[in-house]
Amino acid sequence: MKGLLLKDAYQTWCYIRWIILVSIAMMLVGVFCMKEGSNFFMQYSGIMLGMLPMTLLAYDQNSRFSAYCAALPVTKEQIVGGKYLIGLCGMALAELLSMAALAAAQLLWGTVTVQLTVATLFQVAMLTLLGNIILLPLTYRFGYEKAKYVYYLCIGMLGGLMGITVSSGGILLNSILPAQGSLLVLVAVLAAVLALYVASWRLSVAWYGKAEQ
Repeated sequence: MKGLLLKDAYQTWCYIRWIILVSIAMMLVGVFCMKEGSNFFMQYSGIMLGMLPMTLLAYDQNSRFSAYCAALPVTKEQIVGGKYLIGLCGMALAELLSMAALAAAQLLWGTVTVQLTVATLFQVAMLTLLGNIILLPLTYRFGYEKAKYVYYLCIGMLGGLMGITVSSGGILLNSILPAQGSLLVLVAVLAAVLALYVASWRLSVAWYGKAEQ
């Protein structure tokens, strides 16, 4: 398992570190957008970091890495679980970058409220995880080439949702995050998403090796 994670870390650094660099650039732009109270670019950075597991899986499938895995002393639960751990690492990195960007925005503009901070961290976490919940099982079942079209559809839908949130001028955000009891609601939703993440992992394990060639 450790070797699989090291392999993914090496691939990330050598081949797709541009995703991390673009995410950092988006966070920097988000700092300036926070002057107007907009967290759009921080959310988009979360989407970018959510691409890491699927991109790594695409490299594995194109290189027929599953054939090598058959000779390794690892189970399919570990093979699939490595990608889901990468997804959690991507979420953690997105949250750290978001906190740094929010702190910088507060120092520069003083427009970051507690509610906006909680909402931004919550939205970034959800956008980082939700794509993997849907797309990783589809990629294991149908292969990257077919699953990527679902990915493009998801990106379009998420982009539209973020656009509606921004254009609402905070009305939609306030309706989702009421002043009273909002923390309990967010914790419950986050717990539900993490449960779906585990269920997605189990589905991916069941579909492992069945991708259409």
